[in-house]
Amino acid sequence: MRTDFDYIIIGAGAAGCVLANRLSADPAVRVALVEAGPSDQQFPLNLKTTLPVGNIFLLPHARTNWQHVFSGGPGVNGRDIPCPRGKLVGGCTSVNGTVYIRGHRSDYDGWAALGNNGWSFDDVLPAYKRQENYASIDDMQARSDWHGTGGELDVQRPAESNPLAHAFVAAAAEAGHDRNEDFNGAKQDGFGIFDLNQRHGVRHSSSRAFLHSIASRGNLEIVTDALVERITLRGKRATGIVIRHNGQTSELTATTEVLLSAGTINSPQLLLLSGIGPAAALKRHDIAVVHDLPGVGANLQDHPTVSVAMTNPDALSYAMTWRTAPRVAMAPLRYALSRTGMLASNAAEAGGFLRSRADLERPDLQMTFMVGMKDNPRTLPRRHGFVIHVAVLRPASRGHLELRSADPAQRPAMFPRFLEDRADVEALIYGLREARRIIAMPTLSKHGGEEISPGLKVQTDAELETFIRANVATTYHPVGTCKMGPAHDAMAVVDDRLRVHGIDGLRVADASIMPNIIGGNTSAPAMMIGERAAAFIRHDHLGSNNPAAPLAPQESHA
Repeated sequence: MRTDFDYIIIGAGAAGCVLANRLSADPAVRVALVEAGPSDQQFPLNLKTTLPVGNIFLLPHARTNWQHVFSGGPGVNGRDIPCPRGKLVGGCTSVNGTVYIRGHRSDYDGWAALGNNGWSFDDVLPAYKRQENYASIDDMQARSDWHGTGGELDVQRPAESNPLAHAFVAAAAEAGHDRNEDFNGAKQDGFGIFDLNQRHGVRHSSSRAFLHSIASRGNLEIVTDALVERITLRGKRATGIVIRHNGQTSELTATTEVLLSAGTINSPQLLLLSGIGPAAALKRHDIAVVHDLPGVGANLQDHPTVSVAMTNPDALSYAMTWRTAPRVAMAPLRYALSRTGMLASNAAEAGGFLRSRADLERPDLQMTFMVGMKDNPRTLPRRHGFVIHVAVLRPASRGHLELRSADPAQRPAMFPRFLEDRADVEALIYGLREARRIIAMPTLSKHGGEEISPGLKVQTDAELETFIRANVATTYHPVGTCKMGPAHDAMAVVDDRLRVHGIDGLRVADASIMPNIIGGNTSAPAMMIGERAAAFIRHDHLGSNNPAAPLAPQESHA
């Protein structure tokens, strides 16, 4: 393994795989992509990451899941809340629900209004379209306006969806909500079948889309199972990284830039371990302060979620029971022959966006309909049922992340401060009531049996609040801990070109840079951020006068 590179990318997740593709497209540039977890092309991970439902085989294991945990505060009765994150090539895109949502136009316009030039919706839309190979709707004008074709990342609906998913969408319409054929189009409000990052029943992770076809490039070195211990600095310039690989410690050097794409939790952790962050916090762990940057680890946001769970007497839902034994037995054959059936399902097949108050200018809640009822994301359902998750899209609460010690292998402490703002509780109360109302509509009620959660005894606002505080969880969308903002923002970590304030040769490119969380799932925005970072680097170092220009002709999609 060589040790000297032009660019070192830390983290082969949603954004890191995009960066590796775009930067290594120039054969004169030497690129290292360093990932703490294993390759997704090794057996049996290559099979587990192919199945959209394969995350149930990956999340239980520390080898492929960082197994981070939120430490709860008074808003959640002091409970610890698991926050799984992908620890393998592809990162969270190898273990998530594959739902492709960009967020609301106003999310990005809000970023720009904070002083982040070039981050309005009109600025980021070309990056989304450049990556995309869209195949969901036939309206060619809508596809041209909002979507791209010919990009590496497939966005499509599954060949078939569970009848319960369609019943949910129909019931939402019966309850007075609009139908929405494209949550990434002209409007976000409404209910429909989700677009997914799949290709004909195969999970289309960031690695499968952007990395697999170019992994053999001679100027790209992919290093897996390598824990990055710290970023090396000469004065206030990043010069490389120290890694633990195959039981040995070694140093890789970067002559141009180090690009930190380790995710919302690991990226700020690495900055702190490297002496970049709040000085007082670093001194507590005897870490030499290279640059006092108060915002590192602050501004933590996620989508808090609670659920309504129903039994499903007619057994249309996915579950491992005697009633579905024939269907389960045939599932591998169906998948092998046609990439259809329950193994091709992401389980989160449908959903919708709605407003908890009439005076809101955009949706503040997201519903996700699950065609199975799991006790946790690590096991197959053992009884028939369906679940409606209700999430607050822009929580008012802000948390933070901090080191537990100077040991790179120890997980940081995370305090999301869920439900410490009353507005978030009130939105979830409304969402639970609306979910119940949709379930009661004729098209869906005929499939529902007993309400398992919250349960019919939970009816008043006070009872619902008690339930919410005892059961709220994360939607696995942490963002914000390396906030993007101008230099006059004391809590900003990176500027609008993703360069770390006060440090040369170092950028952060992942969901941690979001100043405010977007209204939807976060994997698509993270890939867009990788695309934007690559364009900035091209402009700064590779001679392009157009930071939005593609780096090279796109590779084959094979």
